[in-house]
Amino acid sequence: MTHRAPDTHSGEHDALAVGWALYTLDPDEAAAFEAHLETCPVCRQTVDETTELLGDLAGAVVPVDPPPRLRQRLLDAVEAEAGTPADPPAESSGTSSGTAAPEATVVPLAPRRRATRWLAAAAVVLVVAAVGGLTAANNSLRAERDAAQAAAVAQAEREAAVTDVLRDAGTPGVPHAVLAGPGGGLVGVVVDDGTGSRVLTTGLGPNDVAAETYVLWGLADGTPRPLGTFDVGGQGAEVRSVPSAPEAVPFAAFAVSLEPGRAAPASPTTIVASGQVGR
Repeated sequence: MTHRAPDTHSGEHDALAVGWALYTLDPDEAAAFEAHLETCPVCRQTVDETTELLGDLAGAVVPVDPPPRLRQRLLDAVEAEAGTPADPPAESSGTSSGTAAPEATVVPLAPRRRATRWLAAAAVVLVVAAVGGLTAANNSLRAERDAAQAAAVAQAEREAAVTDVLRDAGTPGVPHAVLAGPGGGLVGVVVDDGTGSRVLTTGLGPNDVAAETYVLWGLADGTPRPLGTFDVGGQGAEVRSVPSAPEAVPFAAFAVSLEPGRAAPASPTTIVASGQVGR
């Protein structure tokens, strides 16, 4: 029994392996490459990896039809290459006896091989487009994931801040006040644990941050003292920190006013909420 010696692998075989996996080789090329493939582990690995990659892309990328003009240009290019006439056979000079030599049969293989190359190029274009689409999709999903994670972190921080205010409001000895609006409805809670006042807003409407601000006031001996400003961005529960007064003052009540401009005035203009301090 005779054994066929292994074929020598070359750089051209790499391209043929990809073309064979993409079904872009002509019959002669495919037959010759299959004989080489039987004895070449490098080409077998290339074929397997290409097939696996195409399978992954087929399952991961949303199918999109190529633009009609691109498809037509590729078809026109293939047709033009396939229709290129082969060089005419050279005329025989005849034999010494004067008898003309039989005309040689010329098989125009080059145009078919060039057409195959165009088909392979078209396949590469489609694969590159698929990879580009997958990359864009992954980037979009990554951005959406990052945005969702950031929103979840912000929401968790808001909830933790609300929990802290409610816990401190229920802790004996911590000054706090339940704020009610002019109609008597609950609009917020103020606590001051000695590190600064915090206002939990539940019913104060959003203010125009370019033209107005909320001011927290502390009332001692009937005289309101501005403690700081804050903004409200929505109707949901939010916690805003307000700096503490320079010296400890036993306030009897807290109040909130809505003021024009971005600075606290000497005295409140419009009181929108107030409440007595409990300890």
